[in-house]
Amino acid sequence: MKPQNAETTALQAPIATVEDFRNALLKVRDSNLPDSHLAMLRAQCREPGGLITATQLSVAAEYQNFNAANLQYGTLAMNIAVQLGFEPQKRADGTPRWWTTLSYCNDDSSDPATGHFQFVMRPELVAALKEMRWA
Repeated sequence: MKPQNAETTALQAPIATVEDFRNALLKVRDSNLPDSHLAMLRAQCREPGGLITATQLSVAAEYQNFNAANLQYGTLAMNIAVQLGFEPQKRADGTPRWWTTLSYCNDDSSDPATGHFQFVMRPELVAALKEMRWA
């Protein structure tokens, strides 16, 4: 395993408590959380280590492809970020990296079988989902 770089370490730092995530999830749910978004959360939470690819998310949510899953994962993450009061890091072009609300990456986060990028669900989010019996 490679040593983590500073950006990776910063992404892995907790952004909220289990209780904060629980409260945010409930608020998002009460604002008409789509079943497909809940399906993505459940699928990722149930994977060992919370590791999942966009293709796997698309299958879980019954989207046509990984592009749709990426878009919807970002939308879900943005909605939760708003409830948390979390402002994610920005890309070089200034757009927010919303997905970092739900997940982070590490230097070894590629799927060994496919080489695809894997999202690593934040442990506090995993704990909130399990505590709430959503996953």
